[in-house]
Amino acid sequence: MQLTIDAANLRYADSASMTTLVMAAMKVRTLAGSVTLLDPQPPVARMLDLLCVDEMFSIRRRAAGETHPDASAASG
Repeated sequence: MQLTIDAANLRYADSASMTTLVMAAMKVRTLAGSVTLLDPQPPVARMLDLLCVDEMFSIRRRAAGETHPDASAASG
């Protein structure tokens, strides 16, 4: 199981949102999966690092010209 969370528009993450992300990562791990955060904003990435939970996630940046997976469906 692979869960990808588009975090590009998440500019701030409080304790509730961090708890939700960590709980999701823990649940996915029990299913032998992994969680990828797509384009997290610097403050969010910093918070993950400060809480020492950044290694629970793969961080991926969008390639140049890559759009949101639902962008074509939303425009059509």
